Amino acid sequence: MSKKPLFIRLAQPTYGAMILKRNKIQVVGMEYLSELKPPFLVMANHAHTFDPFFISSASPVHIRWVAGAYLFKMKGMRSMMEKWIGAIAKQQGRSDLFTIRAISESLKQGDIVGVFPEGTRTWDGEPAGFDEAIAKLVKIFKVPIVLINLEGVYGLKPRWAEKKRKGTAILRVLPPVHTDVIDQLSVKELYEFLKEKLYHSYRSWQDEMQFDYTSGRAAEGVEKILYLCPDCHSTSTIHSKGNQITCRQCSLTMELDNHDKLHTIKGNTSFLDVAAWHSWEREYSASSEGQALEFPPDKGVLFQTADERHLKRISKDFTLSLEQGGMRLLERNGKEHLMAFTDIQSMIINAKNTVELYHLHTLYRIRIHKRGCILKYVEAYQRNKLIQKGATL
Repeated sequence: MSKKPLFIRLAQPTYGAMILKRNKIQVVGMEYLSELKPPFLVMANHAHTFDPFFISSASPVHIRWVAGAYLFKMKGMRSMMEKWIGAIAKQQGRSDLFTIRAISESLKQGDIVGVFPEGTRTWDGEPAGFDEAIAKLVKIFKVPIVLINLEGVYGLKPRWAEKKRKGTAILRVLPPVHTDVIDQLSVKELYEFLKEKLYHSYRSWQDEMQFDYTSGRAAEGVEKILYLCPDCHSTSTIHSKGNQITCRQCSLTMELDNHDKLHTIKGNTSFLDVAAWHSWEREYSASSEGQALEFPPDKGVLFQTADERHLKRISKDFTLSLEQGGMRLLERNGKEHLMAFTDIQSMIINAKNTVELYHLHTLYRIRIHKRGCILKYVEAYQRNKLIQKGATL
């Protein structure tokens, strides 16, 4: 059984305690982790960049987290991730046999492995979802699982937000699910069980708890998720300042309150919250009218390619455009990169408004400007993927 690395033992009572206190994280049920004999899996919903740090800061045992592979490629990070923290690399958005083998080997050595089944943080507080494969892996690993609900963590700082808010969140550890229970469940039954326990809806939770999340700039950055105006259907015209959201093309004005509810000040549309607005724009984009939408180019700030260990910069001055069936990246020197969705094997968003994708089996990372919406590219790719899948059935 692996022990806590020295770095973790030194950081937990200092930096870890500060993280929990500063973010007002209430911890419930953490004793379950110390009472359960390793090896076992820890699984949680995913809402905040600091989710693994919140859990590890409060945990009495060392958890080896599965982390995005891009972190291991960043200068100075690989050694810390591998040797100090003992993290396991996962190439986001792809089935990764290497990662599965690494998790299996860690469990055989008596480790505790932490996984976020959704694979990515929620954008709007609603569950991002995961497929049945996670239940199959749990059955294969044949170890107990501990499920953790991170409640209200989205309210501390939504993924799209530029500023954190003042508020309280709850880290709730559920009783362990032992192997005898797992063995009795079919893959489908286990999958439904995991969904029930890990699908945390911030909207439903907030309706019940009514926690305040205060900030004078709570709405700033919402352009990263809201790319369509519901009144005039203009693209990339949403603007945020303070707690207000406006459209540059029409008079639409909304305000975000301390419970993340939207209130219409001017305009013809009312949405309950950002999640409702985001749900509408996804549905509209998939309609016949939505497929004809044209988006202005986004200013790019970093274009990279990568191998297993390193990132290589291609350009820092380019534009990225969403087109029918793909993306167009145009460097300032005139060099053009056309990326058809049908030629992209996987596509996912990671830190700092950056999309990571495999195009013709080559890994690229593309970052656009701070207030740009990288999400619309990924959602367009996902829609195209569903259409292609339907066409082959």
